[in-house]
Amino acid sequence: MIIARAGKVKQVVEEVGEEFNTDKSLSIIIPSKNEPLHLVVEKLVSLSSMRCFDEILVVLDDGVDYVHKLVKSIDRGFFDKGFIVARVNSYGGRNGALTDGAKLSLSSNILIIDVDTAPSQDFLCNARRCEDVCVGIWRPYIETHSRVESAMAYITEFGSWVFYELKSMLNLFVYPLGAGTVIDKQLLDNVGYWRVDVIQDDIWLGYELLYKGIKPKVIRSYIEVGVPKTLSATRIQQCRWSYGTSNVLSRFIGKVIRSPLKLYEKIDAVIYTAQPLVSILALASFILTMISSAIDKNIPLDILYLIPVALALLVQGMAMNIYGSKVHRLNLWRKLYLSGRTGAIYTILSPLLGFYALKGLIRAKYRYIITPKILQSRRRILDLSETINLTLAVPSLAMSAINRNKVAMLISLILFIATLYSIIRLEKD
Repeated sequence: MIIARAGKVKQVVEEVGEEFNTDKSLSIIIPSKNEPLHLVVEKLVSLSSMRCFDEILVVLDDGVDYVHKLVKSIDRGFFDKGFIVARVNSYGGRNGALTDGAKLSLSSNILIIDVDTAPSQDFLCNARRCEDVCVGIWRPYIETHSRVESAMAYITEFGSWVFYELKSMLNLFVYPLGAGTVIDKQLLDNVGYWRVDVIQDDIWLGYELLYKGIKPKVIRSYIEVGVPKTLSATRIQQCRWSYGTSNVLSRFIGKVIRSPLKLYEKIDAVIYTAQPLVSILALASFILTMISSAIDKNIPLDILYLIPVALALLVQGMAMNIYGSKVHRLNLWRKLYLSGRTGAIYTILSPLLGFYALKGLIRAKYRYIITPKILQSRRRILDLSETINLTLAVPSLAMSAINRNKVAMLISLILFIATLYSIIRLEKD
């Protein structure tokens, strides 16, 4: 719907730099914990050579030895505008680190990025002139060219195109980003900084802004971000997002309902955060398939069962086709290749995503796990998601074949084929 509507909009979206005339001070806050030392050093060296910012605060939740090594590894010139903040008790994790960094900041605007995020010079200069809240447009970069990394880069940029570029054209609400958000410090103080009891800080901040009737603006400049390079890293990231988003939706949806935005804007904002709930249906379908394959016999595959699935795939295929053609100008086979690989990854992850979405919805506890930023080695054993899928799919396939349950056989076959592809090919060179 967003793609179709945006295609009809004939308007020029101005850059933030052209829209605002104010020139404010800018601090860059980088929270970090257990990140590879060389990655942090490279990030700080890169940022030190750029302009349009007033200070960098690297907020570390690491041990004293790590802090000493980092300080010794950084060129002295960094400390002209750079500060290393070592937290003793690591209270509140990432959200606590963001709050501490923001409170120590002396600038009027604050930019949040991660160690694998690379803002462009143009983005930084526009960030200085942001009023209230602004976000950049993610452009994933590829380092290892692994199959997982290329697929996640493709789907990440697709999401950035739809939910930020196109939605900003339609003047719909766009959510802050965990990396790439600029926010006025006074506004952040009014919000109360970041809650330490939420996992998905960007979605929570979005709900707070909705409640206040503030719509973040999109800076028409790209900010490069890293994406997961292995299935394991993708699982960690996506499960955390699934839990965190569902948890915020469950706990704070009242703020969206009471917000001063128009009804259709509220509905759109809720639909965005309700996306993980779809995976709960996927999880339920695989569990019910396993049960059905054992107790239901001689179930034919009626064409009516396939119509909803076909329609959903058709709409999704059309959206991905428009994106691949207009944005990347890919040929048909390349679009099918990347779309298929992405579909396989999310099929493999869907049972676990459903579990974590449900866990977030019922407000169960969650242990925060940082997404690995570098590719250390190829895995040699099955990933947790593959093990779970085989546990669901193999017995279902066997029992549905014995009982001639064609519906259960088709559903379990989809999960089995995706998992088999992952085991045989997904992380091979």
